[in-house]
Amino acid sequence: MTKVPNNYKLIILLVLITVTAFFRFWEIRNYVVFLGDEGRDMIVMRNIFVEKNLPFLGPTASVGGFYLGPIYYWMAAPFLLLLQFDPVGPSYFVAIIGVATVLLLYKFLKEAIGFWPAVLSSFLYAVAPLIVRYSRSSWNPNPLPFFALLMIYFIFKGIKDKKLLYFLGAGASFGIAIQLHYLASILIAITGLIVVFNSNLKKLPSIAFFSIIGFSITFSPFLLFEIRHGFPNFNTIIDFVTRGTTAGFTSANFISLISSLGNTFLEEISLVKGTLGTKIFFWFLTLGGILGFYLNRNSNDKILIFSIGLIWFLGGILGLRFYSGQIYDYYFGFMFPAPFILFGLILYVMWKKFILRLIGIVLSIVLIVFFLDNAFYKNPPNRIINQTSQIADLVIDKTGEDPYNFALISESNSDHAYRYFLELRDKKPIDLETMVTEQLLVVCESKKCEPLGHPVWEIAGFGRAEIAQEQDLEYGIKVFRLIHWPGVPSPAGKPAIKGS
Repeated sequence: MTKVPNNYKLIILLVLITVTAFFRFWEIRNYVVFLGDEGRDMIVMRNIFVEKNLPFLGPTASVGGFYLGPIYYWMAAPFLLLLQFDPVGPSYFVAIIGVATVLLLYKFLKEAIGFWPAVLSSFLYAVAPLIVRYSRSSWNPNPLPFFALLMIYFIFKGIKDKKLLYFLGAGASFGIAIQLHYLASILIAITGLIVVFNSNLKKLPSIAFFSIIGFSITFSPFLLFEIRHGFPNFNTIIDFVTRGTTAGFTSANFISLISSLGNTFLEEISLVKGTLGTKIFFWFLTLGGILGFYLNRNSNDKILIFSIGLIWFLGGILGLRFYSGQIYDYYFGFMFPAPFILFGLILYVMWKKFILRLIGIVLSIVLIVFFLDNAFYKNPPNRIINQTSQIADLVIDKTGEDPYNFALISESNSDHAYRYFLELRDKKPIDLETMVTEQLLVVCESKKCEPLGHPVWEIAGFGRAEIAQEQDLEYGIKVFRLIHWPGVPSPAGKPAIKGS
């Protein structure tokens, strides 16, 4: 491996940190996603401090009908407080975790295979478009790559240094990861294979014991909730992660299925889709990793790191094949670092010969250029936090300081983002089940805005109405103020009952 003076190493590392930080913090407030799901999370996190209500349940899963653990709320809420309840606060937390992930990847690879493969792979991870996108906004799956990588790193250290305390850290990392997204459960099989392949079987009970203790510590808040309430989420969780696949594993299509999903994974990471390049690169990683494993078969340390790269990458893809539902890009979060570790391992093999080293450097530069060509700054900022805040102010202005009900007409959004700012201004709308007021403020995000007679409950429950005010906003959103139609008895002052 090429020797690099320590002062040059420091300069290169500082460049890596600077690039990583730029891609995660630059104009973060103007690009951050802030829709209904994010608004819901902000309401919960703000209530930790305002109402002293510490949650023991996290967000609802996107599919499956169950709740995640509360750990994301607990970690992100202090940043909301530090930013004086500006909803960009938790995004700073996610960005910090994103920087930490790159540094951990660098540290991991540097310890395992040396400086240059670690630096080049970390630079690629630092600018990969999908990874950058999920490192810049508040959402519970977004910190998952860090804790998955931390778990794998602790497994690596525990096996390499033969110290059981590292498995305590691995279990604790998994206890956090599983609360961020339940597909992180695939990490149990991945790390289990790594440990069995690289450890003395007599040590497995001790390794399992320390791992379970660590897991129990970080998973305990959610576990206590489940025990107290009769395990309402566990059955649906088990069904979600073990439901049968429709992929149809057979000897004829097994390799095709794995390579197809592997190609999809690489397309999502790079945002380079529909080309032969990602298909070739999947086989480059797979076959290169296998070749590197074979060439280093006489070194226990190198066998360990190559088995980690191959098992995490191929095992993660195999695990996802057992999920029969639609696979979204963030479902790969538990294995985001895996292809970059495998790429670094292949660079390690190539680095031993000058011509291959040159090819590895050129390939790294080409990949970085592809990633930069699809970077987030190619698109204009959405400024959705400012937009939502301004609309909330307009709603308050139209109420005339009187009590009001609130509704949103949208094809794909919920009203929590608006409600967050309304609550932040201490102008919380009254729920219809509590009382029907004299006015209903309606925000319409749909192309077709006809609030009168709209079936959404917050409008239907208000009763027959007429439009008192209507205002078009520059970003294609309308705000209506509805009052009760004078031709029928007013339901104002009474609660509305759903289903009546």
